[in-house]
Amino acid sequence: MCDVEESRHLLKDEVFLRMAVELSRLGTCCRLMVGCILLRPDGGIASGGYNGALPGMPHCTPQTCNPDRRCLHTSHAEENALGFCDGSVYTAYVTDEPCLTCTRALIRRGVRRVVFLRQYASMAEQEKKERQAILDHFQVSWEHLGL
Repeated sequence: MCDVEESRHLLKDEVFLRMAVELSRLGTCCRLMVGCILLRPDGGIASGGYNGALPGMPHCTPQTCNPDRRCLHTSHAEENALGFCDGSVYTAYVTDEPCLTCTRALIRRGVRRVVFLRQYASMAEQEKKERQAILDHFQVSWEHLGL
């Protein structure tokens, strides 16, 4: 890849990841606000999402979110973004490294590249191994991009 193409590729990664960061600001989870941008195989934006309560349900409170554990009250940003797009997607830009369940859902829809800002801090070792086995099997590019 020539320098101009590589520079443009890095610029796109930065722009789409920053879009995910901006979407995360709409999240309603007290523990962690996550945003996600999905791209189609042609590079166009397919969808975006953020984490939060299901429509019509109350948002998180300090009593329903525990910083030491996963919040079970919210739908994840990846899940919400996938729910609002049709067809296959190729790239996911996510503020936070996807969990095993979201990784499965993304791959099921065709994602072969995931770019994220922050690493998953509290994932169990067994879950990490299972996720890695899936990523290896489907040859998914898993990229930690610090801005």
